[in-house]
Amino acid sequence: MIPVALYGIDVDMCERFYEKMSSMLSDAYEDQRYIEALYAIDSKSSVEHIRVSDEWAQRSPYAWPEDVVNEVEMVLRTVVYPDVSLLEHLLTLDAVDAQRVSEWMHFSTNTFPIYSQKACETLTKMGLETPYLPGDIASYGLYVSRIEGLKLHAPATGLPEIGLPRSRMLQLGLERFE
Repeated sequence: MIPVALYGIDVDMCERFYEKMSSMLSDAYEDQRYIEALYAIDSKSSVEHIRVSDEWAQRSPYAWPEDVVNEVEMVLRTVVYPDVSLLEHLLTLDAVDAQRVSEWMHFSTNTFPIYSQKACETLTKMGLETPYLPGDIASYGLYVSRIEGLKLHAPATGLPEIGLPRSRMLQLGLERFE
């Protein structure tokens, strides 16, 4: 049964996607920078998660006053997967868009997927209109629901067992799927 988030998907293309997943991701465990960043996360410090994430993504570090840091940390600790609505306020910060916020959330939780233009394009090709609009948190929310639908629909052999978050595996798979 196909989850509601995948309503309209090209079923044959989706099945091909899952069949190719293992071969497309055979090198995913070799991404040392990602793995080191993922395991550098200390579950007690959301602000530290942002630093680790920004370093991994090779972004300029943030320089916010303490009150903004406290507000950002509160938002990151309050958001519950898969709801992204509370993250919208973060887009008002300089140099922060939905992709950057998705990176923060991914490293903070290991659950939220990293927002990716290529993954959105592949989802659209699969029949699931998924716009990549970094200035719009709702488009990221749609992307999150699509990835969650793919997780729910994945056959037992659809995702390789390599100890990395399923959301990351699906994002990479979508980026590499032809």
